[in-house]
Amino acid sequence: MRKCLRVCTVVLAVAGGVAYAGEPSSGALPGTALVSGLFQLDEMDLHLHCGMERQVPMQEWIDLAVKDGRKVIVVLDHIELYRKTPDELADWTKNQGLQQWYPLGFEGQKAFLDDAASLRVRNDVITFRGWEISETELDEELDTEPMRLAEVIGWHISPNSPGDAPNGQSLIKRIRQILEVQKQFPVPMIVFHPFSMRMEKVQKVARKAGKDIKSLTVEDYRFFKPGEQEEVAALLRGQSVYIEMAHGTSGYWDDPVARAAFIADIKPLAERGVQFTVSTDGHHVNGARKPFEPEVYCAETGITPQNTNTLVRELLAIRTRNSVVQQISKTR
Repeated sequence: MRKCLRVCTVVLAVAGGVAYAGEPSSGALPGTALVSGLFQLDEMDLHLHCGMERQVPMQEWIDLAVKDGRKVIVVLDHIELYRKTPDELADWTKNQGLQQWYPLGFEGQKAFLDDAASLRVRNDVITFRGWEISETELDEELDTEPMRLAEVIGWHISPNSPGDAPNGQSLIKRIRQILEVQKQFPVPMIVFHPFSMRMEKVQKVARKAGKDIKSLTVEDYRFFKPGEQEEVAALLRGQSVYIEMAHGTSGYWDDPVARAAFIADIKPLAERGVQFTVSTDGHHVNGARKPFEPEVYCAETGITPQNTNTLVRELLAIRTRNSVVQQISKTR
């Protein structure tokens, strides 16, 4: 994983007929040594829902993303959707205006991942397959069978979880848990949308209390307390765990108070070497037709193509390594 990338003189990964190479200098932070071959922010969608919630066939859904400029996509689904009862699934798909693309249970989970794997034959986009899993499952027994088939796993930070809004202490707790889970499932992992989820809950609580959203201060929105950013950076240093800046950030960015909180919380992480991902977190066709402009909120928070390409490079390197191992096994 990322430790391996740093000690390799050259990482060469081939996917979709395209090769990418980087030569890190000794001791360089991950993602800082590439001077060319980077995907731009709007060319990456490292969190696109393509399973049960899909409104159109898989290829058509990917076509929409490619048409809008995407060149790398992490194709995923909510792992818990496959645990519904048949009646629950029928009611849910009807209420959502969806069709039932997959059966329930592991059979359906595998069928989705097989569909996602079939996208690798496309020559216009590089895809990886994985799951989005609720943070609450870090406190419970994990659904291990489908997790073993994933190339990447993202952990859903939710504003609907009981207690306070997501914050520095809850993030530190989740990162520690993810690092433990990663010992059992050695694939790259992402903390999905923690910062925008705090914004959502803070506003939700304020509205419930009859408070004017415009009266909220930077301190109300702030995710971290003193010392917590340093702790997060120390935990993630040299690890294959990333933090997401999702498209949902754009919904708060025009508010100068929320924007100031985002910058104060996120930029010091980027400056300390924390690696990020960008995504649409897309679920619906209407959303796919809205502009995806991550540079708008990434530039001032210190998130760059350099530190968002690290996950792509790692996934490509892992895929190439696995392919080489398979080829060697066949020749024995």
